[in-house]
This record gives sequence, structure tokens and C-alpha cells, in this order.
Amino acid sequence: MPRPAQSVALLISLVASAALAAPPAFTKAQADAGAKVYKAQCAACHGAALNNGGAPKLAGPEFLKKWAANSLDDFHFIMTSTMPQTKPGSLKPAEYLNLVAYVLQKNGFKPSAKPLTASALKTGTFKK
Repeated sequence: MPRPAQSVALLISLVASAALAAPPAFTKAQADAGAKVYKAQCAACHGAALNNGGAPKLAGPEFLKKWAANSLDDFHFIMTSTMPQTKPGSLKPAEYLNLVAYVLQKNGFKPSAKPLTASALKTGTFKK
């Protein structure tokens, strides 16, 4: 039987783990705006369905498995530093956030009333 101090430590650990793997929050408006940016800047390489182009897939089980161990911040960093391929980092910060929201939506995450923010990227994940 665990001692009270061990129980408290375990509870704190579980709460901290849950906070680090928070479900991502984004609005429908962000995902809709991200869809427009995606169509203009990304679809030519990644495909209209985010998983049927010559570039890496951005939707589906393979994508989710590949990114499960990473934060949304990791994904955002790769995207902002390497995309669009012809002019990396050229989109506005809000456009990159909207693209993350769109990728989340296309992978089955549901929009909420709370917008996706740059600080939320650190705790958000692609884990369901």
C-alpha cells in the first residue's frame, strides 16, 4: 500500500503528464483560414487531401504515428523553417498557426472555442 507522500507524488506526476500532453485547442475559423493557406501554398506538393502528393503525408494513421512523440511546437518549427519549400518562413505567424489548426482538423481533432496560440504549441500533441 503506497504511503501518502508517494500517492501525492504520483498524483502530481500524473497531472503534470496530462498537462504536457494536452489536447490541442483551435477554432473552426483558424482551421478554415488554414485550409485556404494550404490550398494556395501546400497542396501542390502535399496533395489536396494532405496525404496524396509527392511530399510527406500530413494526415492519416502514418502521419499521426510519426508525430505522436513530438509536440505541436516541433511540427510548427519544421513547418516554419522549411515551408513553403520555395520560400521557407515566408508566411505570416498566424498563417502557420492556422495551418497547424487545419492539419489537426484533417486528422480528426475537433475545433473548440479556444484558439490555437503559439504558447499552446508547446503542450499540444497529435495524440488522441
